[in-house]
Amino acid sequence: MHVERRRVALVAWLIGIAGGLRLLPLARLHPIAWDEIEYFRATDWVARGLVPYRDFWEHHTPLQWFVFAPVAALTTSPGVSAILAMRWAQVPLWIVTFVLLAKWMRRAGASPLATVIALLCALCSTLFTLGAIEYRVDVLGCALFVAGLFLLQRGNGAVAGVVLCLAGFANIRLGPLLVLAVLLSRLRWRAIAGAAATLVACSTYFLATGSAAIAFRRLWTENYLADRLSGAPASPMIRRLAAPFGLVGGGFDPAAVDVGTIVVFVAGAIGLLLAMRKRDQLFILAILQIANIAFIASMKFIYHYHFMIIILLALPFVAHVCDLLLARDRWRHIAAIVTVAVAVSAFASVFRGKEDDLDYQDFVMREVHRLTPPGARVFDGVGYAIRREPAYRYWFLAQIVRTLEARGIFEPYDIAARPPDALIMSIPTRAWLATHRDQADFVRRNYRPILRELWLPIRLAQPMEVSRIPPPGVSLDAAAPPRTHVPRLW
Repeated sequence: MHVERRRVALVAWLIGIAGGLRLLPLARLHPIAWDEIEYFRATDWVARGLVPYRDFWEHHTPLQWFVFAPVAALTTSPGVSAILAMRWAQVPLWIVTFVLLAKWMRRAGASPLATVIALLCALCSTLFTLGAIEYRVDVLGCALFVAGLFLLQRGNGAVAGVVLCLAGFANIRLGPLLVLAVLLSRLRWRAIAGAAATLVACSTYFLATGSAAIAFRRLWTENYLADRLSGAPASPMIRRLAAPFGLVGGGFDPAAVDVGTIVVFVAGAIGLLLAMRKRDQLFILAILQIANIAFIASMKFIYHYHFMIIILLALPFVAHVCDLLLARDRWRHIAAIVTVAVAVSAFASVFRGKEDDLDYQDFVMREVHRLTPPGARVFDGVGYAIRREPAYRYWFLAQIVRTLEARGIFEPYDIAARPPDALIMSIPTRAWLATHRDQADFVRRNYRPILRELWLPIRLAQPMEVSRIPPPGVSLDAAAPPRTHVPRLW
């Protein structure tokens, strides 16, 4: 027992180190993702009293925006620090999530050592932490789902139903998983009662604000139509699963190898198969995990943040495999794997930083704020001008907007009829202009670049100067390669 306590203490220290290293990308080394801009603007509008769907367009469920609205109200920054504040506000949620998941694993039979090793693997997973550090609806959804599982395990069925229903209001993609979790529980009727009461209470808000019909249209009808009408890439799930093994872009890249994720995938799969042989809590969790993976695999577009819930649900299976290995005195093998995972995690946290891109994002965001008056309208496919009004009703040009506009379901934006006060040439903006040649021609004739991505009307652009020259080789878009010239859009 004394040896095990020392090993638990050692792994706990490694958890602290790995967690601390992952805070570096959160604070400085990871550029702002497009979705973070979207979620911040929705949160900020709610903080200002706007009603989702009725007063601004969105296609996600709104709980995240209401929960974090007080945080958004505390910042007036026009730059990246506003979004970074939201990232920091999510950290307590992750602490609670990991504590509850650890308690669930312990009650399910995992040893203290296996439990902390499983948690360490998650923190060493770049695939997991990449989405976990970003301001996303997935974070609150994952936290509430884990809390719901914990409450079901403790026998609090009605409260679990409340929490699981709220998880759906945080992230609509969790809907099938939430329903299955309730149906598989021995407390299903109490959970259904709690979920039904919560659904009625939340729906009352939409009825009281006159937004129930438009909310249903945004959340269900438009999402369904966009999914049916958009083209599907080939085997997105396979490509995502192969990426942690270094298989990217049709070849092998050793720098892309993600040891923490590989351990979770392999040990999680083995543990899941072993759990299917029993009829205990892990068996129920295995059914949930299989359904979870199947639902995500059926999606046409799969991104890194979709794996957050998969990795969280895999941790109890990782702990189960660790216990089997520890029972066979394989501590040294586990210690070697954990050491490599922590080392690779440290490298990914520190040496893959893109702080120059973050600085350039901040620079562009502040410049558009400085060079345009209050109340100015900005056309931007991402929404970087967070303190200016969007020029288009569908204010970020996500796949759903481009798909439904092309089909005539969304009204198009006519730049010539309603010229914006500025344009930000993010990747979605350029993609939109590439399919709207007449609009692109109007932009070419009437706007000039102040920066690579910031374009102003010609009458304003000529005498203006930027506050400093941006460094070469940086990108406004985190997913884009560096550019050193003004791109041609037509």
